[in-house]
Amino acid sequence: MKTTLRNIVMEARELFREHGYDGASMQDLATRVGLKKASLYTRFPNKESLVPEVLALTLEETVEGLPDPQDDWRLAWQTMVGRIAKTFETRKRCVGLHLAYGVTSVTHEAQAAVSQFFASLREQMAQILRAGEIPDPDAVAADTLAQLEGATLWITTSGDMAPLRRAVEKAHGIATLSLISSPPLKVQERKKH
Repeated sequence: MKTTLRNIVMEARELFREHGYDGASMQDLATRVGLKKASLYTRFPNKESLVPEVLALTLEETVEGLPDPQDDWRLAWQTMVGRIAKTFETRKRCVGLHLAYGVTSVTHEAQAAVSQFFASLREQMAQILRAGEIPDPDAVAADTLAQLEGATLWITTSGDMAPLRRAVEKAHGIATLSLISSPPLKVQERKKH
């Protein structure tokens, strides 16, 4: 069985989720993917070099194939929020947040990757909200992301999913309240404007 770079990154992500940055080791990763440690180092020179790849894969999975916000921003928003929540329900934590607590200024490549991951995720959410003409989309996206991420604390410490469900409900409410206050324009009507 050939070990692909994608498989290595996926397994690294699981190790980071389970053990954090400090607790994950290249030896554990090599064992999981069936490689010798030296062979793993030919693909990734160190653990820090895995962080940008892990977060890029996670972002890709979150935004890939989202409905076009220009056609239906509500569906795009609900789909994105749903994907984030499903990951948290299934995995019990966010790999980006877990890494944020583990990387330091000593691991600047990893620290920069974590910052970029959250900035990109927030920007993707804000773009959807802009399509829906939601006031202050950057702040709404940041607040929504913080509420979803914060709910993982309760999942991790007590197994309580209720805060995550409330955060999702509140996020979905953004689209619902907007619907009440202003009905969506059809695609052809938007093109006229």
